Amino acid sequence: MKKLLAILLGLIALLPLALTAQERKITPVDVDESKPKQPSLHYYDKHGNPLQEPVLFLAELDTVKKKVNAGPVYPLLTTVNVGVNVFDAFMNCFGQSFGSVDVFGELPLFNWFVPTVELGVGWGSQAPKDNNYRYKANPSFFAKLGFNYNFLYKSNPDYQVYVGFRAGFSPMSYTIKDVTVNGGYWDQTVHPEIGKQTATAFYGQALAGLKVKIYKEFSLGWSVRYNFKFNSPHGSASDPWYIPGMGGNNKLSATFSLIYTLPLTDMSKARKDRPGTETATPPQTNKDIEH
Repeated sequence: MKKLLAILLGLIALLPLALTAQERKITPVDVDESKPKQPSLHYYDKHGNPLQEPVLFLAELDTVKKKVNAGPVYPLLTTVNVGVNVFDAFMNCFGQSFGSVDVFGELPLFNWFVPTVELGVGWGSQAPKDNNYRYKANPSFFAKLGFNYNFLYKSNPDYQVYVGFRAGFSPMSYTIKDVTVNGGYWDQTVHPEIGKQTATAFYGQALAGLKVKIYKEFSLGWSVRYNFKFNSPHGSASDPWYIPGMGGNNKLSATFSLIYTLPLTDMSKARKDRPGTETATPPQTNKDIEH
C-alpha cells in the first residue's frame, strides 16, 4: 500500500512538467512576414578588416545585385549623320596619283547598327617611269551600300568605335595616251592608238573606324579599309588601273571625314531607364537610416 501511494505521489509531481512540455510543443512561433527586416551592425568590411565604427546594414540590401541589361538602351531612331570624306582628294594634292571625294549618310538604329550610303566621284592619272604611256581615269561615279556595328552602343552617341562592310559599284571610263612600243628586231618605235575605254567594277571593303565629337553637332571620323574585288573589270583593249571609290588596285585605303549630326530626339532624354540597367543596389548605412 505504501508503494502504491508513493507511485501516485510521484505521478502527481510529474504532471505539471508534462503539461508544460505539451504547452511548449503546441504553442506556435510568432512570425510576422510583413514585418520589415531589422538592420544589423557590421563590424568588419567585406575583406575581413575591422571598421573604425560599426555600420548599419539592412540584410536584404547588403549584397543584392541586379542583372545587367544586354539589349539596347537608346530608342530605334536617335540621329541622322551626314558627312563628306576628303582623304583621297587631300592626298591627291600632295602627290597621290588618284583622288576622290564622296558624301555619305548614316541612320543609327538603337545607336547600335548603322546602315550607310556613300556616293562620290573619283579620278586619276599615272605614267610609268619610262613614260611609254599615260593613263588617265576620267571623273567617274561610284556608290557604296553597307553598315557599321558600333561597339559603344550603350555610351554617348557622339562617340563611336565600329567595324563595318561596304559593297561598291562603279561604271568608269579611262583613256591611255602617248603609247610608245619599241621594236627590238627592226629597231622601230610604234605609237598605237588606244581610244576611250569603259568598264564596270564591283568590289567590297571591310573596315574599322571611330567617330569623335569636336564641336556641337560636328564630329570627325576616321576609318581604315581592306579592299577586294567581286569581279575583274576589263575594257575593250585594256584593264583599268584605277577603280573609283576603291583606289589604284590597292588592298588598303583610308578615309577622313567631317560629319554633321541631325538629332531626331531629345538626346538628354533619349537613353532609356530600363529595368536591369543598374548593376548593384547601394547599401544603407547609419546616415541613411537616420535620414
